[in-house]
Amino acid sequence: MSKKEKIVTFDLDGTLADTAPALLNAGNELLKSIGRNPIKLEQYRGFIGGGTKKQVERLLVSTGGIPDSGLDVYFEFFQDRYYEDPVKGCSLYKGVLELIEFLKSQGLKLTICTQKFESSAKKVLFDLNIYQYFDGFAYGDSTGVLKPDPKVFYHSVKGLGNGSYFYVGDTAIDLLLAKAVGASFFFHKRGYAPQTAEKAGIDFSFDNYSELTSHFKESLT
Repeated sequence: MSKKEKIVTFDLDGTLADTAPALLNAGNELLKSIGRNPIKLEQYRGFIGGGTKKQVERLLVSTGGIPDSGLDVYFEFFQDRYYEDPVKGCSLYKGVLELIEFLKSQGLKLTICTQKFESSAKKVLFDLNIYQYFDGFAYGDSTGVLKPDPKVFYHSVKGLGNGSYFYVGDTAIDLLLAKAVGASFFFHKRGYAPQTAEKAGIDFSFDNYSELTSHFKESLT
């Protein structure tokens, strides 16, 4: 491989960590506040991707529609409830820590590129004790735009120099962004959008992180 800097960018929700339980908790509090029945975790996972506001929209539409007060009112309610405890039930996927420790040992730069707003994303990263491994960050409120706009990616790698880019994600939005910036795309099949596996342009798919670690070991050593 070339001498260019090697930079690995990770999505957060459904890629590094299962964050759906905390999102579901806030979502069900929202539903309760408007007299609707709670939903199950598996259904909520299908709403993730496209940013938190899009999640709330999908949640409301799927349970009876957006009330007359408008989406913004319920998005703010959701954000308030979610920020109270954005780490409830969250966990790293098995093998994530081993992968990022290996990548750092090989001198790679790591960045986060998430639709989650900075306040809640940082809480999750610190609670899972992985914040310190990353060299750059782009959150849902960092640039004024969301993935798959390339501005989000370039914000995450700002100051790290030109490099060979690798992007690890779990949704079609992540795939679109990776291709827009010329990054190799590694797809987490156990994330929140398994149907993305049918899309063209995926460079490597994996069920668990030991597979991705082995793939990196073969290409980097």
